Amino acid sequence: MMPYDIFPLTLDRRVTLCGTNVYPKPSIHDDRVLQEHNLLYIFDGEWEIGQDGTAYRLRSGDMMLMRAGSHHYGISPCSVNMRNMFIHFTTTNTDKYAVPLSPAEVQSYADGLTVCIPTVIHCGINNVISTITRNIINVYWSRRDDCERTLSLNLNCLLSELSYMARNSISPSEEWITRLLQEIRMNPSHFITPEEAARSANMSVRTMSSRFKKIVGSTLHEYQLSIKLEMAYNALSTGHYTVKEVARNFGFCDPYYFSRVFKKAYGMSPSEIKTGPPSANVHRRTGLF
Repeated sequence: MMPYDIFPLTLDRRVTLCGTNVYPKPSIHDDRVLQEHNLLYIFDGEWEIGQDGTAYRLRSGDMMLMRAGSHHYGISPCSVNMRNMFIHFTTTNTDKYAVPLSPAEVQSYADGLTVCIPTVIHCGINNVISTITRNIINVYWSRRDDCERTLSLNLNCLLSELSYMARNSISPSEEWITRLLQEIRMNPSHFITPEEAARSANMSVRTMSSRFKKIVGSTLHEYQLSIKLEMAYNALSTGHYTVKEVARNFGFCDPYYFSRVFKKAYGMSPSEIKTGPPSANVHRRTGLF
């Protein structure tokens, strides 16, 4: 079992300091004990930092939780031009530290108002983490009249996202799949072929296909079909697009094939979704196949 820090999501938690750092020359992390938590996100570069006798080699895309009351210290200098973002935030009397949890116990934190976070999470190219972190920094240094409330809400979102990543983490060696899933969502009109995915991952089609199914739980085609049908459902339910337009926009050259797989997935034809409010009986599944 791995140790996790457990935090309640609460508006009583405050951001006390945050910002960005750039190190043009190699520098050692400060040797200190903070009375508040610190989230350190390595945007670019590397840094080796110790916490309570354990060394952590941080690389681009890593987020480290430096818990309050722990001893933090530099082990080796950061790389040249290393960039990071940091957020200091207050503790609560219900925070729990270094609690050993099994995978099933970690999964149980998908519900409720409590999150569990390991010391280091590899966020890869997860845009949500960097976006929320940047937003917290921007709000902190703004003159907003609702600054405290907005900071607390954003901090809870960040902690929740980190907890989600802890439950569904992808190792740095499998970051290719994070890029691939992002590309699928960013290019809805194109079905990525196994050959294209394999070239992007720098591996054979057979290896890519096998690893994709092991991690995602479906084939590349099944996953893309599920995502595109979900996007098509949302587009059709607005009533602003024809069935042909939606089929073309989401990569279906044949609108009749699109209608057939859509009805198989949702139990209603695309035209039925478009012409009226979706039936409450339509089961909007994910992982349709």
